[in-house]
Amino acid sequence: MKGVNNEVISEVRNRAKITEVISELVVLKRAGKDFKGLCPFHNEKTPSFYVNPDKGIFKCFGCGEGGDVFTFVQKTKRVDFLDAVRDLAQKTGVSLVETSADQAEYDKRSSLLMLYQQAAEYFARLLADEQQGAVARDYLERRGLDDYTIEKFKLGYAPPAWDGLLSYLCDANKASPETLVEAGLVRRKQETNSFYDLFRNRLMIPIQDDQGRVIAFGGRTMGDDQVKYINSPESPIYTKGEHLFALHQAKESIRERDSVIVVEGYFDAITAHRYGFTNTVATLGTALTERQGKLLVRFTESRRVFLCFDSDAAGQKAIDRGMETLGTIAEGIGIEMRVIKVPEGKDPDECLRSSDSSAGPTGFHQAVNNAQLLIDYQLEKSISQVDVYSASGKIEAARLVVPILAGIKNAVGRGEYIRVWSMRLGVREEELLTDVAQYRRQRKIGVSEPEPARPAAAKNAPKAGFNEAELSLLALYLQSSQDYDLMRRRLVNQQLTDTVYQRMKEAIEGIGRFITPEDFWAQLQDRLAPDLEATQRLWDLSSKAEEIKKQKLPISVILKDSESRIVREKLIRATNALSLQIKQKPGEEEELKLSLKISQLTRLQMELQRTPDDIEEVKRKLDDLLVGTKL
Repeated sequence: MKGVNNEVISEVRNRAKITEVISELVVLKRAGKDFKGLCPFHNEKTPSFYVNPDKGIFKCFGCGEGGDVFTFVQKTKRVDFLDAVRDLAQKTGVSLVETSADQAEYDKRSSLLMLYQQAAEYFARLLADEQQGAVARDYLERRGLDDYTIEKFKLGYAPPAWDGLLSYLCDANKASPETLVEAGLVRRKQETNSFYDLFRNRLMIPIQDDQGRVIAFGGRTMGDDQVKYINSPESPIYTKGEHLFALHQAKESIRERDSVIVVEGYFDAITAHRYGFTNTVATLGTALTERQGKLLVRFTESRRVFLCFDSDAAGQKAIDRGMETLGTIAEGIGIEMRVIKVPEGKDPDECLRSSDSSAGPTGFHQAVNNAQLLIDYQLEKSISQVDVYSASGKIEAARLVVPILAGIKNAVGRGEYIRVWSMRLGVREEELLTDVAQYRRQRKIGVSEPEPARPAAAKNAPKAGFNEAELSLLALYLQSSQDYDLMRRRLVNQQLTDTVYQRMKEAIEGIGRFITPEDFWAQLQDRLAPDLEATQRLWDLSSKAEEIKKQKLPISVILKDSESRIVREKLIRATNALSLQIKQKPGEEEELKLSLKISQLTRLQMELQRTPDDIEEVKRKLDDLLVGTKL
């Protein structure tokens, strides 16, 4: 984040008063030391949205949204942290650029964005021109696109001339040809050292970032060129794996419908919007990347993602790659991935424009409603060419579904799918379970992340108390400078289980010294500002710290209680994880070792009950016992 350090963040925060920023969107009324109003993130009739001006934080007790002034801008304007800082810095007169190199880079990006905006306007004017844009307008009419959709996507036309855009930008913007080469709008002819337009006689499709700024183009030939599409090369403002086509047009609809449809091509997305599926975006000629996956779920609470790629081999591979990518970011997020089977094997664009009774907008809508969960789609696809009613077919089908079932991370979900598919294939459940377990062991699936044996509902119940104990530990740092020093010494080597709380702990301990509690809080906010998940928990941390102060209990009592709860939960989790390993029948010798460890863990639980004051000794014994177990 060039030009944005803690000093800049602090200055922007001090100038951008949180109540003033939020009041631009929310009518706030005084409620004691806080302000309250109707939450901008969900519909409500009774105010549950609170702002604490002294701490510079907000929280909605209805939907759970919370954070600081930067978080509020990020969530309401749908921008990343750096753009939120830039937005507030511009309003408050704070300069983000600290070096001449940073200034030059910022100026270059601004210049390129202006060039692309001017190019988009140039192409749009030519498309609207009665004579020059006729061929492209005829093409769009045949595809059923109306004027509203053309304007919505800022479509344009590049004429056949070799230097039309080159001449326009050099005259209108005084841009040099070399700058236009760097921007990816023109090319250099090496033999004569002359320049020519990259896009000629093409329908121009602007690619915008999620703020609506034009950053690249896709150009479809209006002639008989062998290359149907030409896309802008990557540039300082465009990296194709970091953007999604039509996200700017779709993001509000994604939020309203709480889901997103992902297609492959420009016109798949444009036509989908034309027919009312306005929560549709498209990839940009690459397999779905992790960055694109995170963009997808930024605008939806439920994390419902519908993959709708072509039914040909390339489209099916795209679905597989998309699944792998989204799977890597699904941990802790809970993405619900589904696959849309387009009617009659068409691509989305063809389907929506079709007059067939089973296709068209009605058929596509039905396909969305009937979309399978990705795991179901994979399982069905794996046996689609197998005769599951023959003996050999059952064996082959079981062999094909085992790797898919083995990849299900959640133990309860995996067990349920094994039960259902054993009945589906007519094989014994324990045999399919054995094959899946063996497959996981051979490929060391889940070895580094053992799964708890308890079902999801039971697992989640004690987790809240466990996290509450860790939150209490963090709140103890905030009581006084003496308590802060004590907690740093006491917890210096302790790793918190909740990864967000661990990052908050590291930020707290990184402060080192502070003068007043207000100074401490300000430094903590500045350190956590880029971490959206952590800033969302600042209200909880502040509330817990206030709660502890009101209790007026010695810090040693709260510390001991919190640590006891954490150790107790670790003992339970370790016992359940080892019990699960025994159920997988690891072998007689290994089972004996696991049983011995479970007995030792049970004795430690009893010891913790008998002598709760000796928490450090129990922690030491637990750590020694779990060495080498990856628990």
